[in-house]
Amino acid sequence: MEISRIIENKITILELSGNLLGEKDASPILEAVDISLANDSNQFVLELSKMKFINSTGLSVLINILTKSKNAGGDMVIVSIPEQLSNLLAITKLTDVFPQAATKEEAIASL
Repeated sequence: MEISRIIENKITILELSGNLLGEKDASPILEAVDISLANDSNQFVLELSKMKFINSTGLSVLINILTKSKNAGGDMVIVSIPEQLSNLLAITKLTDVFPQAATKEEAIASL
């Protein structure tokens, strides 16, 4: 799991690549979110085009980020959703829970 965190105009862009399968993968992501929130960045864009596989732990991380951002008065948008995650969101009926955009630019504009 690799994470790139960029902040543009108080919007945190997290680019994730690899697999999101367990606590070892989840902890650095949630830590990056907490750092952003501590620095008054409560809007998040998750760029997922390089994700290979996400399981239930990964879904929990996405829900956690969405909850933290909303509790801080912000929001989260996911972009470039891989087919495996799209299928998982559909199976779990979470498709409508997560705001989605086709591109990073669209996601940023929607926040």
